Amino acid sequence: MAIAICRNNEGMRHGLRRRMFFASTGLAALIGAAFVILIVAIVNLRSQSRTERHSEEVIATANKLEKLVLDLQTGARGYVISHHGVYLKPWQNANAAFPEIASNLLKLVKSNPTQTKRAKRIIAGIKDYEVTWADLVILTAAENPSKARALVITGVGEQKVDLLRTEFDTFVAAEQMQSDMLRKKADRQENYAIAFGAFGLGSSLLLIGVFGFYVAWRVVGPIRRVAGATQRLAAGDLTERVLEGGRDEIGELGRNFNRMAESIETAQHELAGQNKDLARLTTVLRGVLDSTVDGIALTDLEGNIQIVNRPLQRFVDELGLEQDGNVVSQLLSAREKLRDPENFQELMERLREHPDEPSADEFEFVDPYRVFVEFTAPVLTDEGELLGRIWTLREVTQERELDRLKDEFVATVSRELRTPLTSMMGFLEMLREGEAGSLTPEQSRFLGIVYRSSERLQRLVGDLLFVARLDASGLQLHLEDGVRLDEVVTDSIESSSALARSKDIELTFDCAEANGVAVRGDKERLAQVTANLLSNALKFTPSGGKVAARVFVDGEDGVLEIEDTGIGIPEAEQERLFSRFFRSSTATNQAIPGTGLGLAIARAIAEAHGGSITVKSRVGEGTCFRVVIPL
Repeated sequence: MAIAICRNNEGMRHGLRRRMFFASTGLAALIGAAFVILIVAIVNLRSQSRTERHSEEVIATANKLEKLVLDLQTGARGYVISHHGVYLKPWQNANAAFPEIASNLLKLVKSNPTQTKRAKRIIAGIKDYEVTWADLVILTAAENPSKARALVITGVGEQKVDLLRTEFDTFVAAEQMQSDMLRKKADRQENYAIAFGAFGLGSSLLLIGVFGFYVAWRVVGPIRRVAGATQRLAAGDLTERVLEGGRDEIGELGRNFNRMAESIETAQHELAGQNKDLARLTTVLRGVLDSTVDGIALTDLEGNIQIVNRPLQRFVDELGLEQDGNVVSQLLSAREKLRDPENFQELMERLREHPDEPSADEFEFVDPYRVFVEFTAPVLTDEGELLGRIWTLREVTQERELDRLKDEFVATVSRELRTPLTSMMGFLEMLREGEAGSLTPEQSRFLGIVYRSSERLQRLVGDLLFVARLDASGLQLHLEDGVRLDEVVTDSIESSSALARSKDIELTFDCAEANGVAVRGDKERLAQVTANLLSNALKFTPSGGKVAARVFVDGEDGVLEIEDTGIGIPEAEQERLFSRFFRSSTATNQAIPGTGLGLAIARAIAEAHGGSITVKSRVGEGTCFRVVIPL
């Protein structure tokens, strides 16, 4: 079945082509035959012309030879009658020319045996006439003129000439008759050639007309119909179809056109549906973008705005930014209204020069006071090709005002708590030492609990005051050369050893350098970092665990590592670990006390020294903090 369909398709593809080939071949053959017949006729005419010229040349040569005979006769008779040598001139000329003319005549008739025999008879007769009569008469006239005249009077010479002239007439007549026969034959062939040529030309014209009609009816007409349908289809009439016709190429063209039209119509309907869905999706996306609190814009590679939502347009109007130009130019128009215009200018120029660089920055307007957080990142295709950039602008004025009020509140509360706490701890210390009288064991235990709670509260107040000063004026360090990092850690180890023993935790310290590790730093702040890290390690390590502190030199840096075998920190929370007031889920789940400020303070101190602090941790296995301080 499949083979039959393939053969049918093959025949359909080649049907019109085969018919066109056969018709063209027949037309070419007929025209070629007509031309061949015409060429043959022309060749015959040329052959006839050559034959006629040859016969005329043969007759002319025979006439020349006959004239020589007459010259021989005339010369001999003139000499006999007048006995003057001047009359021998024709005879002498005839004798001289005879061999050449006789030879030419034989050459001309060599292709005709009959004429050759006649020519040889004529030539022999002429030689005989010359020897037996003309030469004899002339010799006799030289010796005895009377006898020569008597010989002439006998008429023997004239008889010989008459015989020769009869031979000449027979020769010429035969040649003329042969020429006439050949002419008639050539005329008949010419007539045939003309007739056949006219027939071939007429047939060719007829076949050309039939072929043209067939092409117009079978090819041009259907193609014109398809062309008209194509124009109407291109004009938007997607229902246009054509008659499919036969099973040849023209029919296949019609079927293909109809399939194409159906495919276009289907695709158009699908595209219309997709456009409708796209329009609905665009409306939804526009609604989502306009409903956000953030200002959002999408720009192309040149920074020209392609999409902008209502919040961003509102920010532009409220801040008095320029409406024309690319996004960088519009943002730079607010340069003089910012608290730090130079930094803003540098940021915008960097983004202009590096369109593939992400950026997140905060800038503050002076009058009126408003704070914005700007985030921008490149937009890439799935293949990594840069399309443009997305810009997000969020106003955080209220958040920053709340942060300021919170910091002021924390600082105020901390200062107000520190003075009574100091007094409370002083009186507690006096009570514990028996200044107010001896204490019972239960009273001592109660006072110890109160004292430890007061210490914890004092550390919390201290941390709060530290953070407040950090926000207000930054961290002020008292840097010194030769601060022994190993000694700072040793002091912290000694202060924490009692807590480690009470929890049955193995606390160790190792310094890889024989002469210790000396850095340039603030000894008090470095001790604060070490104490915070050791406190956290002991706090989050269960009984029977281990806490190890290590100090060593790594290139141009001094390194402190504190590693524990505690409960660990989830990987997803490690990036936020150094944020203020952040506490990991493992700490909150196990109700381990803390404020979430210790690590934030440690990072601030490490970075103020030009160093860094990092963490590695696995839940259930432990945590390792690494502090790097330049030497």
